[in-house]
Amino acid sequence: MVPLEDVQKKAEPRAVANPISQPKRKPAAPAKPKPRVVTRSTPLAPGQVRKKSNGEIGKVKAIDPRAGTATVTWLRDGRTSTVPISSVTRR
Repeated sequence: MVPLEDVQKKAEPRAVANPISQPKRKPAAPAKPKPRVVTRSTPLAPGQVRKKSNGEIGKVKAIDPRAGTATVTWLRDGRTSTVPISSVTRR
């Protein structure tokens, strides 16, 4: 048998001989919003469109309203591609 006092004793917290302190971190600075690219839009000639993603100008060759696409020849590099109508604008 063990005396009741020995069983009920709580373990004493141990003292740390050499505590390592963590340096306090500064709170992260709020993220700065990226500046929006401001493009100066010039009026487009008839039959031309501007790509919404990067502002590239192209000449419309054909439009397929059922598929919702337009065939455009891009003026910068002369390639022709079929793009969704929603990805080009007249502005």
